[in-house]
Amino acid sequence: MKNRCLLLCFWLGMQLSAVAQTGLPPVFSIRPDSVQTPDTTHIQVLEDARGELTFEQVRQSSAFRVEPFFDPTRRAHVYWLRMRLRNTGSDTLNLYLGDFSSNYLDIYWLNSRNQWQHQRTGELVPLSQVPSRNGNKERNRLFFSLAPGQTTTLYQRSENAFWRPPLTYLSTQLQSEESRIRAVFNYIRVEKEWKNYFFDGIMIGILLLAVCYNLLIFFSIKDRVYLHFAICLFFFTLDRNAFWIQQAFFEEYPYVFNVLSHFFFLIFFIFFTQSIRKFIQPVPAFPRLNKAIGGFLLVTSLFIVVLFFSFNKVWFPLNEADVLINILIRVVYGLCIILILKMMKTGSVDARLALLANVPLFIFWLFTLSTLVAGQYFNADMLKSLGRTFGYLESICFAWLIIVFSGALINRYNLTKQRLAQQIIEKEQLERERELERSRLIEEQKIVLEQQVEERTAQLKASLEDLRMTQDQLVQKEKMASLGELTAGIAHEIQNPLNFVNNFSEVSIELLDELKEGPLQQLPDSEKEYAGEILGDLTQNLEKITHHGNRASSIVKGMLAHSRTADGERRPTDLNALADEFMRLSYHGLRAKDKTFNCELATQFIPNLPLVTVVTQDIGRVLLNLFNNAFYAVSEKKKQLDAVGETGYKPTVSISTKQVGKTVEIRVTDNGTGIPEAVKTKIFQPFFTTKPAGSGTGLGLSLSYDIVTKGHGGLLTVESDSTTGTAFTLALPVDRDSE
Repeated sequence: MKNRCLLLCFWLGMQLSAVAQTGLPPVFSIRPDSVQTPDTTHIQVLEDARGELTFEQVRQSSAFRVEPFFDPTRRAHVYWLRMRLRNTGSDTLNLYLGDFSSNYLDIYWLNSRNQWQHQRTGELVPLSQVPSRNGNKERNRLFFSLAPGQTTTLYQRSENAFWRPPLTYLSTQLQSEESRIRAVFNYIRVEKEWKNYFFDGIMIGILLLAVCYNLLIFFSIKDRVYLHFAICLFFFTLDRNAFWIQQAFFEEYPYVFNVLSHFFFLIFFIFFTQSIRKFIQPVPAFPRLNKAIGGFLLVTSLFIVVLFFSFNKVWFPLNEADVLINILIRVVYGLCIILILKMMKTGSVDARLALLANVPLFIFWLFTLSTLVAGQYFNADMLKSLGRTFGYLESICFAWLIIVFSGALINRYNLTKQRLAQQIIEKEQLERERELERSRLIEEQKIVLEQQVEERTAQLKASLEDLRMTQDQLVQKEKMASLGELTAGIAHEIQNPLNFVNNFSEVSIELLDELKEGPLQQLPDSEKEYAGEILGDLTQNLEKITHHGNRASSIVKGMLAHSRTADGERRPTDLNALADEFMRLSYHGLRAKDKTFNCELATQFIPNLPLVTVVTQDIGRVLLNLFNNAFYAVSEKKKQLDAVGETGYKPTVSISTKQVGKTVEIRVTDNGTGIPEAVKTKIFQPFFTTKPAGSGTGLGLSLSYDIVTKGHGGLLTVESDSTTGTAFTLALPVDRDSE
């Protein structure tokens, strides 16, 4: 016997040592015949601040503590509870573990084979994922069983969604399966609570019919008060019956539905307030009070929305936030009551009906606000004595509001119908009066028309004279157009003899040079000097003939270019290659005339430039003209600087291309003399030039501008400065087929 006592003491010591080492809570023995809640000595709590701890991390954690079930200072949305349970009976014990304060519930426990089991349920878990026990699925309870004499360690994980407050209250309830079945049976059969489901269904149907009725009236008479009241009733139905609606239609989407249901009351209250304002129509009479209602309603809505996304941060005490929201709602409602009272003083019948409908609910809401404040700050439970009567009172107030306000809207609809009928009668009377007035006006118009016929006849005679004058002017314009064609023909005819004059003058100069080198040398010295003077005079005269002939030829070419009306053939063109070709052509042409001219050529062509559909010869002529002007400008500046003895100037002409959106730009830049600001707006006018007499015709830029803008739908712009030089930008639209 003594040895057995020693062994028992040793075994107890080992068990106590193990408990001390692991820190596990004491074992809680379960009775199979009642609902039991272990006290705080049998439950340990672990805070999971981020909600990221795994079960293995929790099992190995030494941070479990004994804490009270309610702690207002808690700030986490996830908590773990640990307990040890023992079945002291001789039969297997089937149990439900319930948690009624969180959105998600997980339990982990050791079964009789020492294996860890896991189950998950909760308000936000899709129904298909909720564990089933004999076809029964519970959203706040999870089933597990204990063998006779079995002791198990159970971990409970409770979690709230981010828009819910932190878990300040942790609940754990153990109930046997038999007790659960009896409770459900008593609830349905004995207490006959199924009647609530029946009447709730009837109320949902009545409210939805009221919604449809108000929508039908709105589409009939287009009065927005019916639309606002329909939306108000719809969201009131959703808010008051969210649980049953979720059970019926959103069992697989509880998370989304619960997120949306958080705003059902807010939307109801917004449209409820709008219904009152639209019903009594206060805007013309009391604009400030009406704006105050809108301002407080906006502040209330923003506060609720911000608080919805801020529970994780807990930036504002939650209890105070709840009180503040309730105060803001009562303030908005109170301002609406004041507005109704002010409208009543103006004799508004609608305001009287609105006051009759809203006073009971307003008084009840003031009472609920006082009970909330008393319970929050004075720990006074004013609703304890009312019990279920409190819920019935609220339902009665809402029912009274809906019935009276609906009756007021029906009365408004009947009055609207009467006004419409009266308006139809008045409209018919007005139409008859208008018909009589129309007949009288027709008689008067006959007299007026006769007078107007006489006046119009005189006007037609004057118009006929104007037409004759216009015809004469058109004939004169036609003559001028014919004269232009004749001018073009004459210019074309003059061009041929000018070519002969220029060619023969050049040949004659060459012959005189040969004469100077040959026969002149064979003359006697007494005649050689005289003959040389004559030949020099002849050479000078021929040069003048060549100069003025070329000038006349350029004028004729300009006249021909301006008289052309037909366009050349358009074809896709590589502007990079075209610009490079004509720059080289212009440069070498100028070098052929002046061997001393030198200039740096700079090119910056963008690769893969899209082809542009243009008349190649015309755009080439434009580029050639721009290059000639650029080379002339740098040449003149070089001469001016050399004349004053300045060195270091380096003539430069550059060209660049790029694509800008749907256009291709060619930019010709020089560092020459620049264009004076006073004449910049005239450079595209025909026959205007800044070159000395005999050096330019003034048709080059004018012709280039017409080719670019009128012939190709592009732009030709200029930027110039006397210090930096001139830049011409040629912009042409890109052909879509070539992009």
